[in-house]
Amino acid sequence: MDDGNRKSKRAHWAPVAGTLAVLAFGGAALSSIGVDGVSSELSASTAAGEFAVDAGHSSVVFSVGYQNVARFYGRFNEVSGTYRFDFEDPANSEIDIAIPTASIDSNSEGRDNHLRGPDFFSAREFPTIRFVGKEFSPVDDDTMRVAGDLTLRGVTRPVSVDVDWLGQGPDFRSGTRSGFHTVLTIDRSDFGVMYGVDNGVLGDETEIIISLTGMMR
Repeated sequence: MDDGNRKSKRAHWAPVAGTLAVLAFGGAALSSIGVDGVSSELSASTAAGEFAVDAGHSSVVFSVGYQNVARFYGRFNEVSGTYRFDFEDPANSEIDIAIPTASIDSNSEGRDNHLRGPDFFSAREFPTIRFVGKEFSPVDDDTMRVAGDLTLRGVTRPVSVDVDWLGQGPDFRSGTRSGFHTVLTIDRSDFGVMYGVDNGVLGDETEIIISLTGMMR
């Protein structure tokens, strides 16, 4: 799969009473990864171990429209969880990712406090955004479609996403490292985050870019 095809993948909501559409938790490409510049050819079957998220080398970035003329970006500074993608036995796969809402960082202390408040995440009442995979099915040799539950601000909705598995290999210190990349697109109003939608100051559609790496347990 070429880079253009990977970048073109978009996520769409899966209605509760309708057909689940793809909600991009990523494009799809199993990479060759190396240590110290040495390439290692990997197969999808290597993606069978359970990995713990390495928060210090992972990124969760969000993007939302601003006044219909720009996109604004921020990030969450914390993420945790575990994942396993077994392409030979999909039923053996799992993913459980948690993002603390209080870790939001928009490069403005005042704005961050607003985002943590009741107009947006209400972080004290709802401290975690969580995604838990329920069903796993390979799309091809290096793409896993995951149907699961996304919980935000106390609202849980079913989603179906494609995971872009980037590969795994030896960490330069010790152990085995892997990673994947996703782009999750949601309508935040579906989770009760309504501020700025009606007057057009802020967009409803929100992208969440998730690039995680983890160490094999």
